[in-house]
Parts: sequence; structure tokens; C-alpha cells
Amino acid sequence: MKRSLNSLSKKWPVVMALFTFLFSSVAIAEALSSNIVGSAYSLKTGALLYRETHQPLSDKTYRVEYSEPNGTVFGHKTIDLSESAITPSFSQVNDRNGERIDVMQTNNMLQIAYQENSATEAKKESVKLVAGMIVDAGFDAFIKQYWDALEAGNQMDIEYLVPSKQTTFTFRFSQASCVQGTQKGAECFSLIPVSWFVKLAVDPIIVAYEPVQKRLLRFTGRANICDSQGKYQSVDIQYRYL
Repeated sequence: MKRSLNSLSKKWPVVMALFTFLFSSVAIAEALSSNIVGSAYSLKTGALLYRETHQPLSDKTYRVEYSEPNGTVFGHKTIDLSESAITPSFSQVNDRNGERIDVMQTNNMLQIAYQENSATEAKKESVKLVAGMIVDAGFDAFIKQYWDALEAGNQMDIEYLVPSKQTTFTFRFSQASCVQGTQKGAECFSLIPVSWFVKLAVDPIIVAYEPVQKRLLRFTGRANICDSQGKYQSVDIQYRYL
């Protein structure tokens, strides 16, 4: 059974936009109470690509630091949950290529600024905040809020913000089989584009949770930060709670 949170709206038919959508794959509630380290491995080669370290700044904000395998820091993100955990404001800077993203929620609008790299100008736009819209790390809060419904087999459509195009795309949340090698007993969910055209270019995202404390254990899908060439690689991120 499919449960719709928002009626579908007309979208730009731009498949490449989905190559730059951003999932901050970490449990928000946990990030605000403990330090978390995620190790991102290439799904293609198995090589370690980067690490992301999550640290609380206050009861409503936390910082993510991205580092190369050798420990060199190349990027950071600050997430503000004061307006909403599902549609948070955030700012992300990637020193690998100069990409910058700023999303601010204000007066039922999302103010978006996106700079592709250090050689380009920032693009700015406003998007009306609507029911069923998820921004960045908000997918974690959404899963926890609708855990019982998803676990019962319901499929739920959401609108996911794509900062690079200043618009949203429709994705479908549902319960899913876990990726091979996932911790025994984990509960897994998938996030899949609704458009068949987009599905041709974007693989499903699979997230695995520890079902008692609802801690995110694993994320497989497109990375939420690009490499030095501006490409978003497919990754397997595994988390440790410190």
C-alpha cells in the first residue's frame, strides 16, 4: 500500500540533477548526543574514499567534518534543526573543488544558494516549503517518525530537495532487503526515485538501522560530497558510535 504525503508536482526532466542530490547519511538524534564516525568505501573497488566525523555543537546543531583517508580535512557541514528535523537548514563547503551549498528555512520558504565549484558563481533561488519535503539529513528524522508505518509495509512518497537545481524530486520510501554483509537483525529501508527516467541513472539508496535504538548502521548509495573532479561516487558508509 502506498501512502502519499504530498501530491506530485511538475518537475524538471533533468536526470543529471540527481547526481548532485545530497544525503547526509547519519542519525540526527545520535549526532546531537555523541560523536559518530562514518567510513565511506567505494562500491566499485572497496577502497576507503573518505571519512565523515559528526560532532554536536548544541542541542539543535551539529557539524560534519570530511577527511581524506590520510586524515587531511577537505570539507565541512553545519546542520541546524531549530526549525525542523525533517527540513533542516544547512551549509556545506567542499574544498576539493570549491563546491558550496547553503539552504536556509525562513517564513515557510527555503532559501537556496548553490555554487558548483570555485570557478563558478553561486545560483540563488527560493522554494516554497510543502508537506512531505525532506532536506539533507532530514531523511533520518523522517524514517524515525514513520518507522511503524514503514515497518508495516507502507510505501511513502516524499519530495527531496536538490539544491543544485533549486527544486525537489519525488522519491519513495519503503522497507527493503538489507545489503549483503549488513549486521544481523538490522532493519533496512530503501529510497527510490518515482520517475522511471530518473531510475535509469540513479541506483536505490539502502539504509540499515539497529531496530531497538534506531541507530543508523550503514548507508549504500550516492555519496553526499563529490570528489576533486566534481563527481559523486557510489559508496558504502559504515558507522561507529563513540
